Amino acid sequence: MDTVVACEAVKRSFGATERNVLDGVTLGISPGEFVAVMGPSGSGKSTLLFALSGMDRVNSGTVTFEGTDLTRLSENELADIRRQRMGFVFQQPTLLRHLDILDNVVLPAISDARISRRRVAEKARELMRRMGISDLEDRHITQASGGQLQRVGICLALIHDPAVIFGDEPTGALDSTAAAEIMELLNEIHRAGTTIILVTHDPGVAARTERVLYLFDGRLAGEFLLGPFDGTEAALGTREEQLIAWLAERTPHHLMTHEKEARGAVETR
Repeated sequence: MDTVVACEAVKRSFGATERNVLDGVTLGISPGEFVAVMGPSGSGKSTLLFALSGMDRVNSGTVTFEGTDLTRLSENELADIRRQRMGFVFQQPTLLRHLDILDNVVLPAISDARISRRRVAEKARELMRRMGISDLEDRHITQASGGQLQRVGICLALIHDPAVIFGDEPTGALDSTAAAEIMELLNEIHRAGTTIILVTHDPGVAARTERVLYLFDGRLAGEFLLGPFDGTEAALGTREEQLIAWLAERTPHHLMTHEKEARGAVETR
């Protein structure tokens, strides 16, 4: 198997509009890759992520995951694959307010007959230790910061040992310091062998990945190969500069200005 996730000639539109949010996208992600999806707002980034993970049905084309054509599966079959083989990290982690943080991490795996409840709890505690949030085990979610809750979200994504983690703006609601910490954790997970595909507006986030896919008006308009990231600030600065220059060649000036303003608003929160 050359790819773990792939799509061919995928199109997706919504409602009565004739405009395709995704317009014939073809791409492949190899096992163990760390890939960022970028592009202006409305270019189809999140729609592509949802299509690749089977969370959204495409109008035409094929989507394959570990060799299985997701477009041919029932909703129950898709749910099984997502639960067993995929992890998700969103901009805001989906947590239950009436449970403490450990119970939130444990909950997705409780129904898995392959692993005992005791082992699930042990695994959840180990993940929380790796994420540096062991002291939050008994706390309510209102007693944790945004960065800490995003670490909880990563624990949720990893509880099933997924083949692929899908991230939709996982640092979008965080300040620059917390965002860097989350990306360091994701880089650690990637180095352990997990494939990661994330959507981001931030070149500083994308510069930590290995390959950047650029969407424009629902089409794959280019890709930039960054290669492995050694984790140093010097390398990060060079990679970010190269990526920003590459993006500037592909994005109309008024859209680049809008994206910079949007990133600045997040960083000042």
